[in-house]
This record gives sequence, structure tokens and C-alpha cells, in this order.
Amino acid sequence: MKHICTLLTSFFFATVLVAGEPSTSTAISTAPPPPPRWQDQKYATGDWGGLRTSLKDSGLTIDSYYVINAAGNVSGGFDQGAEFADNFYLGLLFDLETMMDWDGATFLISTVNRSGRSITKEYVGSQFDSMQVVGGQTIFLYQVAFEQKFADDKASIRIGRFGASDDFNTSPLYGYYMSNAFDGNLRAVLFNTQFSAYPFATWAARLRLDPTPETNFQFGIFQAQDDVFDRDKHGVDFQFESGDGVWMVTQLGWTPTFGGDKETGLPGHYWVGAYYSPWDGFSQFKSAEKTDGSYGFYIHADQMVYREQAGSDQGLVLWSAFTHDPNENIAIMPWQLNVGAVYTGLIPGRDADNLIFGMAYGVFSDDYADMVEARGDGRPGYEMVLEAAYRYQLTKFSYIQPGVQYVVRPGGTGKIGDAFVLGVQMGITF
Repeated sequence: MKHICTLLTSFFFATVLVAGEPSTSTAISTAPPPPPRWQDQKYATGDWGGLRTSLKDSGLTIDSYYVINAAGNVSGGFDQGAEFADNFYLGLLFDLETMMDWDGATFLISTVNRSGRSITKEYVGSQFDSMQVVGGQTIFLYQVAFEQKFADDKASIRIGRFGASDDFNTSPLYGYYMSNAFDGNLRAVLFNTQFSAYPFATWAARLRLDPTPETNFQFGIFQAQDDVFDRDKHGVDFQFESGDGVWMVTQLGWTPTFGGDKETGLPGHYWVGAYYSPWDGFSQFKSAEKTDGSYGFYIHADQMVYREQAGSDQGLVLWSAFTHDPNENIAIMPWQLNVGAVYTGLIPGRDADNLIFGMAYGVFSDDYADMVEARGDGRPGYEMVLEAAYRYQLTKFSYIQPGVQYVVRPGGTGKIGDAFVLGVQMGITF
């Protein structure tokens, strides 16, 4: 691991040096423009001598990325210490329209490999995990999905194996954060029900409609099962068992632009989602018997409130998300509220960098609190996470993001001291 860290550190410093080299040529030339510099390309491995473009033109797009989380708890929590974890993704997207003249059809297959450990269990003691690439820590087959677009691409159906997190209860803004209180999905939804999330897939089907450029509707139905988050299955357990059920979710979205057109206005993204499952396999906190009827809702709003100039992504976006699940007998955290802010291009000359702030607040259910209190561990009330970070875009394909987290009342009981976490995440697109 030390060798890997040394190699990656050297890579990023070398990238910064290369990216900062000034151009020495001012001569006017009629020759064809030179190929883009390595650091200006979309992928770290480039175009593979033209092979990547050739494959894409033939219908095959290959995407992969690697994300590192390194973090240490410097005060509070259970103890002080540091851990390292990583995540590698590889996806193959087959454009069946190009390959087979099958209009609007694609097929996606992907794999994920995770390794390392989080500081949360050993050092922090919180419900929200401080490192977002933790969960699974093995190799998975993730997506095996067919998608068909129709009605002039205003509708699509997706079937196969994938996670609800691919399409529901998620925003690109969440991905800027290192704490799982923010990253990926509104976390309490995962705690409370059968919401399948990356890298755990189930059999599923999803319908999406885009009746206008500013409105969309989605409905999904997913397999509900006891071992949906069992990493030992490696994503290759394709069975339907007698005890399985279904979990359903619907989401209505609105994407307006205020004060102008797409170039000059302020874009926003708003949605409300609701879920329900009649599955009778939900475990209860105060009973050994399983129960049925999980349901709840979530909402999200993000809005650019300041744009530096027309046609630019630079500016300030404010966002918030909220969820409630009334089933306190099975929901660990029936209430969660997140708020955040992301400013792109705050520092002159650093147009692609992002400054990130966030606050997550979750309330534990009374039934869960009764169970924890009965075993002598105190009574959980609420937990809160504050996060601030700066994402430095090294190249188009790599970034490094140092940040801090302050975890208030880890575990919710007040018995564990507030934790101060220092961390860094790095990402490379290959």
C-alpha cells in the first residue's frame, strides 16, 4: 500500500508540474493543430493510439475510474487513527444502434472492485460513514442492463440488474462529498428500507418519461431480498427465492432555468420521490418477527443562484435534500435533512475547481433508540456531520480534494466525543 500511495503522489505532483508549463510558441502557423496535451485529454490513458475512438465509432464505449479515500480521526470518537480505501469501476457500454441497427438500444455491463477500511467503525463510531468508498470491499459484477429508448427519446425502459441509486435519490452534487452522509444518495433512505445502491445490484426495471425538456417522471421496481447487501455474493447471485419481494419507487422531476436561457439563466433541479414495499421480510428493532409495509418519501432541490458569466458553469449552487420514513419499528433514521453549497471556479484561473460545504442532520427512531438503550449503550437522539473541502482539478481526468469533517454526537448517544476528521480523496478517469 505504501508503494501505491507513493506512486499516486508522484503521479499527481508530476501532473501539476506538466499542467503548469507555459507555452513557448507564439508563431502563427497554418499547419493542423497539434493533438491535445496529455493533461488536457479526458482520459489518463488517452486515445490508445486511436483505438478508443475507433471502438466508440463501432459502438463500444469503455469507461473506468479509480477513487481513493484516505482519512484520519484526529480528536474525539472512540480513538485516533487513520485508514485508506479505494474503488475501481469498469463499464462497457454497447450501442446496439451502431452495432446492429437497433434504434435506441444499449447494453451496459460493469464491474466494481473495492478494498481498504473506513475509520468510522474503529475510530469515529458514527452512523454516517466518513469515507464514501467503503461498503462491499470486494469485487462485484454490478450493472447488467438493457435500455431501450422510444418516442423520439422522450421515453426509455431499462431492465436487468442495477441499483436504485443509478436513477433515483441521487445528484451529481452529492458526489463532491467524502462523507456518506452526503455522497451518492440521501443516506437515511438506504438505512430504512430496501433501496439498492452502488455497488449492490438487484433484478430491476425502470421506466423514464421526459414529456417536456423541463419535466421528467420515473418509476422503478426492484427485487427485495434478505441478502441485498451481502458482499459475499459478489453480484452474481441471480436467483429469485421464495422469500423475495418487490420494492417500488417513483420520482417526479423539474429542471427549470430562471432569469434567461440555458446560456444566461440560472438552472435548477427539483424532484420528489416516494417508495413503498409490501415485502414481509423487514426486521424490527423490538420484535423477532418480520414485518411488511415499508414506505416513505424524499425531496431534493438545487439551484444556481449566481453565474459568473454567460455560457459558464462557474458560480454558486445551493442545494438541500430531505427524507422521512414513518416506520419507526424498522427505520433507523426516519428523518434526515441535508443542506449544502458548491462554488465552481471561485479562484481566478481555477475555473474547474470546486469549493464545497455541507451539513447533514439525522434523527434516530424511538424504537431503535429503545433497543440501543436496553443494551446499555445510551439513547441515540440525533447525529450531525459538517463537511468542507476543496476539489483541485489537476487535469481533465484527475483531481485531488483535501477536506475536513466534524461529526457531532457520533452514534447519537452523546457518549462518544465529537470527532474531527481530516481526509483527502483523489480520482482518476482512465
